[in-house]
Amino acid sequence: MTYNAIDLFSGCGGMTEGLIRAGFHVIAAVEIDNYAAETYRANHAQHGVTLFETDIRQLESNRISELLNGEPLHLLAGCPPCQGFSSLRKKNKRRSSKDPRNSLILEYYRMVEELRPICIMLENVPGIENYTLFKRVFSQLKKLGYNPQYKVVNVADYGVPQRRKRLVMTGSLLGSITVPDGNSELRTVRDYIGNIESVEETTDPVHRRYPRHSDSVMERIRLTPVNGGSRRDLPDTYTLECHRKEGVGFNDVYGRLRWDDVSSTITGGCLNPSKGRFLHPEENRCITAREAALLQTFRRDYVFPNDIPLTNLALMIGNALPPVFCAAQSSNIRQRLDEVFMADIYDSDKRSEIMKKVKSKNTEPELFVRKLLTKLGYRYRLSTKELDCRPDIVFPSRKKVIFINGCFWHGHNCNRGHLPETNREFWTNKIQHNFERDQRNYEECIKKGWQYLVIWQCDIKISKSESLTKQLINFLQ
Repeated sequence: MTYNAIDLFSGCGGMTEGLIRAGFHVIAAVEIDNYAAETYRANHAQHGVTLFETDIRQLESNRISELLNGEPLHLLAGCPPCQGFSSLRKKNKRRSSKDPRNSLILEYYRMVEELRPICIMLENVPGIENYTLFKRVFSQLKKLGYNPQYKVVNVADYGVPQRRKRLVMTGSLLGSITVPDGNSELRTVRDYIGNIESVEETTDPVHRRYPRHSDSVMERIRLTPVNGGSRRDLPDTYTLECHRKEGVGFNDVYGRLRWDDVSSTITGGCLNPSKGRFLHPEENRCITAREAALLQTFRRDYVFPNDIPLTNLALMIGNALPPVFCAAQSSNIRQRLDEVFMADIYDSDKRSEIMKKVKSKNTEPELFVRKLLTKLGYRYRLSTKELDCRPDIVFPSRKKVIFINGCFWHGHNCNRGHLPETNREFWTNKIQHNFERDQRNYEECIKKGWQYLVIWQCDIKISKSESLTKQLINFLQ
């Protein structure tokens, strides 16, 4: 079965790569950075992904929901910018709470609340767990019924040749999803870049991107012992003044990677040896942009723009999520979805019980219509004891109700109402059951002297606001 996913704060596409490897159909992604968006399009336009190259704070969720064509959103994944929570920022005595990007986690929550996916996944640096807004979002997700859980893990335990800690949060309307323990065999620097061609012989322009240094810096590099040497192995005369001070950290700067170990964390400074242990294990140079991308587990043929500044290229690669790690986390969620949606796992009663937990109230289309009614000056309620059925909007004094129906779940005869190609018998029976229930609800309204209006999801668009307004006024007057 095909499961739909959306990637928020996609960067150059590490999360999307992992989702695709896990078998998800990525419908849309959101990214504001021009270079990252260019890279994303170069690698994923052929997959039919719609990329919103915009500030997520300016993006209305209905623009995303329209792309689903009435089908459910199975997974909403995202990694809000994490620099404000990083341990490096704290070491530099910059308070994370002052970084304006920190509040973007609220945009992730907004999309969850309005799109109401079946499952959620958020990844970030470990420091976010102590942040006030993260705690607030975690609490709100509990109230929405997502049963969120999180765990701090090391990507090296999932087959990534890199020492990098991440916080992973998962949640589901189908019950809790535990973040899996990594149990992969250790993958090393040699496994990923040991056989790559030399920079002199390569035809890959990305593999030719690495910094050139002054003679004094090159001398330091040549004197650094191969396969793991560091600045502490150099004669005292080569110790920089800034490193002579008491309590100075950053011992890895100007250090070499080790062939048979994982690399240090690939950061946004990965193409600058003064930013960390980014020297090649034995050649007298920094690792190349391609080698950094491979250590992040991107495909060998992943496209990166070659006409952008080296610092921007390094930042894009270092900020990316390792696809192999994302694939492991996404596969865990897919397994949970299979347990629910594959016909031979649960009997019909159990599946029906689970599906009732999936979003049915306060959907984005319902909120859209409510805002429109408020703007028109109509007062309404969300329930009435006079009807056993549960309409979405009630006007008690007028004895009128409105049903807002999702095209997929209620079997509308439109493009959004088409059934998935896989597991078709299950979906046919499910939608038919919903259709019959709708008919009983409409009959109850008529018998009890109430008038009803059905508004379909495909008619709830900004572009159709004028016609929808006329429809509401005609019904209520």
